Amino acid sequence: MNKHASRPPKAGTAAPAVVLITGAAKRVGRGIAERFAQAGYAVVVHYGSSQQEALATVQAIEAGGGSAIALQADLQAPEQLTAMMDSVYARFGRLDVLVNCAAVFFPDTLADFALRDLERSWQVNCRAPLLLTQAFHRQARQRAQQGVVVNVVDQKVRANFHPEDFSYTVAKAALGNLTAMLAMSAAPVLRVNALYPGLMATSGDQSQADFEYSSSRSTPLGYIAPITEIADAILLLARPSFNGAEFVVDAGQNLVRVERDVINLYRAP
Repeated sequence: MNKHASRPPKAGTAAPAVVLITGAAKRVGRGIAERFAQAGYAVVVHYGSSQQEALATVQAIEAGGGSAIALQADLQAPEQLTAMMDSVYARFGRLDVLVNCAAVFFPDTLADFALRDLERSWQVNCRAPLLLTQAFHRQARQRAQQGVVVNVVDQKVRANFHPEDFSYTVAKAALGNLTAMLAMSAAPVLRVNALYPGLMATSGDQSQADFEYSSSRSTPLGYIAPITEIADAILLLARPSFNGAEFVVDAGQNLVRVERDVINLYRAP
């Protein structure tokens, strides 16, 4: 595991709350990382293979006056997850929020899914959040500290299933149901909540024009919830009053029943 540290806190200043965000090097994860930095958190930017993007995210946060480090870990390797959590506590002595944002996606169905894809989806989309929560719980309990976990799931596994993206959906459905069990099992050391976003960024072979076309047609409001609102919802779920909470932030996408993934339903003319 590689570690890239930012400058240490200035002497005499209070240590900020710390957030670890998986998949924070780019796209949605980066937006969440930058929003937490704006809220005063020291941010741990996890990445798998996107080192340059992770360092760019750290630099952007520092340029805005925040504090961040980048940590690399393969989410399919349990020992690296434990090592990453150890590194967080070695660097900061605490962790306040874990955001399980990283995900892998496969455009498959029951008829054609590959076992390797199903296994990878399970390992990254569900097992890694579980193991990171376990490691977080262990570290916080040993130090008589408390914290919160926010699992980023998907609106489709709430009430809008369709048969596409089979491997991804199996793992995300497991993560959504796991949240309530963890909320009971980890208390009072950790609180565990779930966010169910809708369409957030281009996916697969979707072009930006396709994404914008889909965005205007896939929700009752005619637009998608921006990443800033996703991040604000996660910040809200990190507050002390929430445990076992589930937020859907999707501009109503879950209300529009579909039989295919919207990235396949809507293509720009």
